[in-house]
Amino acid sequence: MARAYPPDVSTRLESRWREGGPSALRLPAARALHDILETAYHASLLREESRSLRFRLLVAAPSELQAAMPAGAQLQVLEFDPSRRLSDGELRRLAPAADFERTLIGIHAEGGGAPYIWGLASSGRRWIRRLQSGREGDDASLPDALVVHVLSPGHVLMARGSTALVELQGGRFRESDHDVFRSVWMPRLFAPLRAEVVRQTDARPGGPMRPTVSDDVVRAVAQHMLRRALSAIRGARHGGTLLIVPPDDAGNLVVPGVTLKYRFADQDTRRRFRQLILSIVATLQDEAERRGVTHVDWAFYREREEDELRTLEEAVLELAQLMASLATVDGVVVMNRRFELLGFGGEITIAEPVLQIHRAVDLEATETVAAMVDGEGTRHRSVYRLCQAFPDSLAFVVSQDGGITVVHARARRVLCWEQRTFGL
Repeated sequence: MARAYPPDVSTRLESRWREGGPSALRLPAARALHDILETAYHASLLREESRSLRFRLLVAAPSELQAAMPAGAQLQVLEFDPSRRLSDGELRRLAPAADFERTLIGIHAEGGGAPYIWGLASSGRRWIRRLQSGREGDDASLPDALVVHVLSPGHVLMARGSTALVELQGGRFRESDHDVFRSVWMPRLFAPLRAEVVRQTDARPGGPMRPTVSDDVVRAVAQHMLRRALSAIRGARHGGTLLIVPPDDAGNLVVPGVTLKYRFADQDTRRRFRQLILSIVATLQDEAERRGVTHVDWAFYREREEDELRTLEEAVLELAQLMASLATVDGVVVMNRRFELLGFGGEITIAEPVLQIHRAVDLEATETVAAMVDGEGTRHRSVYRLCQAFPDSLAFVVSQDGGITVVHARARRVLCWEQRTFGL
């Protein structure tokens, strides 16, 4: 199996960078770029007081940053005097002072010279808040420069400002644009939920007609919920499985093929995810009414920064963290497609074996590669059995190393997608 290490990464990165068109800041010279990526990669393998390192590098001279900043965005730059030589040991010492979500470590190389650490740059949390809200859109908050994200041991992502370009994980390249949430088939599974939400938000008994809501907005809000839950599970570094089953309109809490050790009572708190979706959509409608807007579309949602909406999005993050905690218990976390949290600690009881799966090459699985499952772990194999027996199920299997496998079945074939996108 081909392995990609820093020399290959530099070449791939330079190619992807050129594809993005002209930039206010150029990449460092080839040798300096190699040294920066190699040092970041090796630093990712180090630990600081038993914790693995997680940090961001901003590769640009401090004097060049202002010209490369997007309109309205700001960085607070703190330069060292003198600067420090770039090394994996220096990055290990600095990483605790450079909070991943708020601060970048500044790197520069003069001409063909050796790269050095010039200081710190505070970006604030706006960039990651936009990712977490599902509204990252086009409003970049980082300069049009190389940003290197060291995420976990051996896991490094390179971006041009806010746009991911190349990802290296476990010695393999991952082009960070294979996002199963952008497929056609997955949103179709949740179409009835979206229709329900639209019907509930359209009507106001005894009052004027509410602003209409685009299906794209409801889909973005619902997908944002799932993305945050999966991101939280991955961030816990324990692994886990999120299983989504069709809703049971009769109110039966039995989940076919799963024995739930911890089942939640049929109360409103079990429907917190769904209530948050409705609250976010209602808040958007209220704001649209105040502005005289008759239709809430994606552009309207993406531009919103109101405190009430931010509070609701923070509530989503809190619920996502709860789900990550539930996933640390052995067994699956189960939801239905109405986003009702049914329980956790679920044991999959399907015994019929699955000998072969089909790995999707593209988002719609029009092309697949057959693979035997004898080398897979217990968590994956049990999910394969469940999805084959109940093809209406959808599962997300999060490995301890951060990999996410999406599992669904069609025509008695178990299909698997690797979710490969930064920030989910």
